[in-house]
Amino acid sequence: MKGIAAIVFLLAFAPSAAQAKTLQALAPYAAPTPLALQDLNGKSHTLAAYKGKVVLVNFWATWCPPCRAEMPSIQRLKMRMAGKPFAVLAVNMAESKADIDTFLSAMQDPKLDFTILRDKDGAALKAWKVFVFPTSFVLDADGKVRYSLIGSTEWDAPDTMKQIEALLPQAR
Repeated sequence: MKGIAAIVFLLAFAPSAAQAKTLQALAPYAAPTPLALQDLNGKSHTLAAYKGKVVLVNFWATWCPPCRAEMPSIQRLKMRMAGKPFAVLAVNMAESKADIDTFLSAMQDPKLDFTILRDKDGAALKAWKVFVFPTSFVLDADGKVRYSLIGSTEWDAPDTMKQIEALLPQAR
């Protein structure tokens, strides 16, 4: 619980970070952990399984207002990227399946159908050095982290989509 309290503290007292709106370009680097987590149905997912795809890794929690606000735009991004080598992995921080299911049933416009992974013990959160929710990373098709974002954004905004589409394998 200390970790969650620290995140809440940072979210409450770091408004400039929580309100970031643009992706921050990074020198490409390998993802800090293989991110081997289970989805809501108990199926295991690893980043290696997504090689060849651009991947949005979004760390979030149901109690986080900016996380809740950006979820519809993540779904719209996923829908706009349909048919392209792109995936969303939304990593939930240590919440029960019941809490996540309740959240998902309330999110109906649009209905969220991207992959939700459970970081039951916070190990992925620590490995990726996530201190504020939401925090997101965009990985290229080689699995390298290329962008980060602390705070929420409109993921389907034209500028953001342009940055993500530029990473698609056929765009290179």
